[in-house]
Amino acid sequence: MNLSVLKLFLEKLKPYWGMFYFAGMLLLTHFAWKYSFTEGLQMGGAPQVWLWQAIDCTQFFDSCVDAICSSLDWIFSQVLGMDGYQIFGHRFYITEPVRSVVSIVWSCTGIKQLFIFTTMLLCYPYAHKHKLWAIPAFGVVILLINLLRLVVLFSHIKTTPADFEMWHEGSKYVFYAIMFGFWILWEEIVRKYAPRN
Repeated sequence: MNLSVLKLFLEKLKPYWGMFYFAGMLLLTHFAWKYSFTEGLQMGGAPQVWLWQAIDCTQFFDSCVDAICSSLDWIFSQVLGMDGYQIFGHRFYITEPVRSVVSIVWSCTGIKQLFIFTTMLLCYPYAHKHKLWAIPAFGVVILLINLLRLVVLFSHIKTTPADFEMWHEGSKYVFYAIMFGFWILWEEIVRKYAPRN
């Protein structure tokens, strides 16, 4: 293959650079997260989260889970006026119509998705000054969408607990599809109007 053919091929791919960047960074950050954080058990049996098997991040993730649980409790009781559930610690006890228990764990916090999207924007070669507002704005929206995902999940399994695994796994993919939508917004609006600053 001579150089002109390669150059022509790369020119044809140029409009799709943003999608390739998103896919590549998604894979890279997913595996970076997966191989950076490990879960173990403390002496008392409580879960412990380690970064690179050297830094104990348990307290940070526990505080994130506490915030999620408090938010869910407030949304269900104050906003939706729902009953038939109780939250004790990090466990969501559904008491009616069908009794079941769901544990909210550190990987349910949305921090991974926040890390992925933040890393994508930080490593992006253009529109640096727009990252100052885009990272916090998209970050807040990602965390709110995660909360909405959990509200929908828990509302559904209240009546059909057998569907938990299907809805839990499916909602994760919807979450990534929404992140891709954010990426399209970044690419098509921010990058177009602020290509090199």
